Amino acid sequence: MFTIIPAILMLVVSLFTLALAIRLRLLTGRSPVVLTYGDDAEGFAGKLFRIIVAVLVMHLIAVAIVPANVDAGLGRIPSLDHPALAWLGLALMSLGGGLTMLSQWSMRFSWKIGIPEAQDAPLVTSGLYAFSRNPIYVGMITALIGTVLAVPNVVSVALALSAWISISYQIRMEEAHLSGTFGEAYLHYCRRVRRWV
Repeated sequence: MFTIIPAILMLVVSLFTLALAIRLRLLTGRSPVVLTYGDDAEGFAGKLFRIIVAVLVMHLIAVAIVPANVDAGLGRIPSLDHPALAWLGLALMSLGGGLTMLSQWSMRFSWKIGIPEAQDAPLVTSGLYAFSRNPIYVGMITALIGTVLAVPNVVSVALALSAWISISYQIRMEEAHLSGTFGEAYLHYCRRVRRWV
């Protein structure tokens, strides 16, 4: 049963994100998924994001379906292989997933996956965004740290590290976009609210 829980948590967040994207598409007539496929920095970030998510989903499904095979093939990191850490990992996955979903919902029509060519929604600075400029990413990183503890193998660690690098890079691109779009209002927000927490 324990090996199924990480996949279930990932499924809940994925289905929520999909439902929110469909809802926004129906309400606005535009998809909130604006990841590009080009050869520029945004295209690279979009491709990397897709790869990380796909590998994470496949990894957690494999852990749920054939945990003994995953353990035999990848092994487990001995220093992290402890029941108390596994439960802490599940708690962090739950907390991070919940924070991700709540942060997505809090953005309302401003929520996007990727950087839009033209900003068509207001800057969100209230609610969770009054405490962190990037609560969605804080939630995602928290969930990935939880994944490392719940499923302590080299793939979980590689995914968490690559996601950290990818998200840090994405944040800087988004900050440049928002600074150019909202000008002094965004700079004032940055002085008032930290990037992470």
